[in-house]
Amino acid sequence: MTTRQVFEQDLIDLHTEIIRMGALVETAIANAVTALETMDPELAAATSRADDAIDDMEKSIEHFSLEIIALQQPVARDLRAVASALKLVTDLERIADHASDISEKIIVLCSMKRIVLPHQVVTMANLAKQMVRGSLDSYVSRDAVRAAEVARSDDRVDELYERIKNELVHLMSVDPENIAAHVELLLICKYFERIADHATNVAEWVVFLVNGDHRNLN
Repeated sequence: MTTRQVFEQDLIDLHTEIIRMGALVETAIANAVTALETMDPELAAATSRADDAIDDMEKSIEHFSLEIIALQQPVARDLRAVASALKLVTDLERIADHASDISEKIIVLCSMKRIVLPHQVVTMANLAKQMVRGSLDSYVSRDAVRAAEVARSDDRVDELYERIKNELVHLMSVDPENIAAHVELLLICKYFERIADHATNVAEWVVFLVNGDHRNLN
């Protein structure tokens, strides 16, 4: 193969590996949401353990990306493809980390007296999950319009988080026996809010990949 053909195959392989990593991350966040809805400590524990494989994949993709840059010295659009991959996988890894963090908090919650899960928590969790899926779909299809839509959804997650935070603080004041459980739930919500932020970052890197424009979209 020519040097150009080798480089193009490297880009295809890089794209494929990011899609594989994205699928694992999407499964992790989906399982974390399910574990929260069902208060399932076994699913939460399995979700937390799965984070190691995602960490390993991030390191592998980073190494491959840097190898491409060193050996092929890409420029312009080609360089954007590799640079965006390097940035994007970092956010995907952070999403997986937060799914693991959420899972660990769920395990703690399951060991406490059962508290009522505010419906807005589930709404927020599912919206964050949808943002992760949407950002990954936009990467697969190279759809900058879809990516921008995902980024704009972050405002809704922020609004829900503020509302839930106020509600949980109120519950702590009227139900002092369950302050610890409500604190754990508040931390879970904060992790979902951060997941939405990282999904927004992924979407913004997709826009950069497609048209070279990198700016805050939400």
